[in-house]
Amino acid sequence: MDNLIDKLIDYYKKGTEGIKIIYFCVISSFIYWTINFILKEVLNFSLAPYLLLSADSFFPRVWTIFTFLFIHENIWDLLFVMIMIYFTEMIFRNYFNGENYIKFFFLGSIAGGILFLLYSFLTEQTFVYLRGGTVLGVYSTLFAIISYHPKIRIILFPLPVRLPLYVLGLILLGLDVFSMISLRQITPLFVAKLGAAAFGYFYMKSFQSGNDFLGKLIPFSRIYKIDSIFKRFGSHSRRKKSTNQQTYNFTGSQPNEKFNANTVEKQKRIDTILDKISKSGYNSLTKEEKDFLFNSSQ
Repeated sequence: MDNLIDKLIDYYKKGTEGIKIIYFCVISSFIYWTINFILKEVLNFSLAPYLLLSADSFFPRVWTIFTFLFIHENIWDLLFVMIMIYFTEMIFRNYFNGENYIKFFFLGSIAGGILFLLYSFLTEQTFVYLRGGTVLGVYSTLFAIISYHPKIRIILFPLPVRLPLYVLGLILLGLDVFSMISLRQITPLFVAKLGAAAFGYFYMKSFQSGNDFLGKLIPFSRIYKIDSIFKRFGSHSRRKKSTNQQTYNFTGSQPNEKFNANTVEKQKRIDTILDKISKSGYNSLTKEEKDFLFNSSQ
């Protein structure tokens, strides 16, 4: 048992930002389920108004705009989000660093949460709770990459064909629309997801042009540093990239590859170009750098 705990702690310390978010979601959700169940059975008291986002209880509990992100309604929602975080981060980190992943993830989640509150007020659905807000971050980062490089080829298990990434985005939105039609109303959750997706998509357009205006208003470079975020809980996460393989398997498994000297040099050059994009935008690249990055993605 001790060995298992040590392995889990070590995996957390060495994990990416997405892995750390998954840990937070799993731990906070199980704690919430357990304590909330006991309180309901013993005292007929619910933690939902104090931790989940709702227009009815947002004031004065403004902290729920953050706490709702890590609490999920059931195990199936949690598993879905875990898979999607792993999958979308793997692609996102192929082009941008951990700081930018956190930026798009949390800003997109908050943007979706704000739209959820506004729509709840306007439609008088104030008693609806938004839990599992992590999915908003998934939508934000996924549609950010769709905006940046929509034709990345992915494998959606169990389909035996390679599909462009934007197809996955359309499938998710299609499922949300189908759910909305079956309920015969536009739900605040649907509006929140749509808002997070729109934020990721359009903010990436601004980000590519070098206009990271929210990054300037919110000092992410100070709040977050790749080697210090979550330092209370673990050490710097290792940056894992595989830019010379642009087909992603949705099963979550990745083969171990041994890179030769030429591949290592190519990877270093790609990392340098990606760092330049993250700092100055895509338009700051020279034509040679753009061509090299494009050819590497084929």
